[in-house]
Amino acid sequence: MKTDTTPKSADDKADLMRGPLRTITVLRALNVRNGATVAELSAATGISRPALYRILETLRTAGYVSINLRQQRYCLTMLVRTLAEGFSDEDWVTQVARPVLSALQRKVLWPVDLGTFMNDAMWIRETTRQASPLTIDRGVVGLRFPMLQGATGRAYLAFCPDNEREQILANLARNPEAGNELLSRPAELAAVFARTREQGYGHRYGEAPTETGAIAVPIVLSERVLGCINLTFIASALRPDEAARQHLAAMTKSAKKIAEGVRRMETDDADAPASDDRGDT
Repeated sequence: MKTDTTPKSADDKADLMRGPLRTITVLRALNVRNGATVAELSAATGISRPALYRILETLRTAGYVSINLRQQRYCLTMLVRTLAEGFSDEDWVTQVARPVLSALQRKVLWPVDLGTFMNDAMWIRETTRQASPLTIDRGVVGLRFPMLQGATGRAYLAFCPDNEREQILANLARNPEAGNELLSRPAELAAVFARTREQGYGHRYGEAPTETGAIAVPIVLSERVLGCINLTFIASALRPDEAARQHLAAMTKSAKKIAEGVRRMETDDADAPASDDRGDT
């Protein structure tokens, strides 16, 4: 059998490139408007709905996109971050935060998580739920939580810089998601943030999932909020103020320990000599 060595025409090469380029276009569109519908993506990209469904299903199968079946909205997952060069922030999660969270969980017994901000939501980056004897919901790394519905999102928004908060809230206003109804009541929302800053923690209680409650503290380095430590408890056993009275000091101490560890990592990286890739000549 002879191999076809006929040179590819320009049209053939364009056809080969069209699929990957469309996929990149969809990823970029979701990065701008995470949680978009197929109709919204089609308007933003100019790609037909049938083609979008194929692209989105491919991305979902690969783990880069998830779908809210009830609202038919598509969201990027944490896996997208691995496409970024180096994915360097994974270092502080594994080297600094993980051991601190493990030690905290052994002290408080309740499960604790690390949540970080990406694409207008909080994502579980590390969890001790598998080690806690008091875990009743099996949240896993990579789960996404709305900013205004959970303890971590409320803590993050309360303590992040004003300009960052304003931009996030503006983005949320374009996305009809659980908790975002607070945006139509700005005085009430401002009171939530003020109370969170005064208490030193965000909380979730009496909201889905109602069988649990949570409190969360920010991890602050200079003016940056690196993420939040979240403690989940059984709602019938504790209220947020009781959980804070028992465990807030330990959580705050752990948050400061993580921030200091990250500061040392960044200082070490800045002081490290640049590598010479030229080789011997």
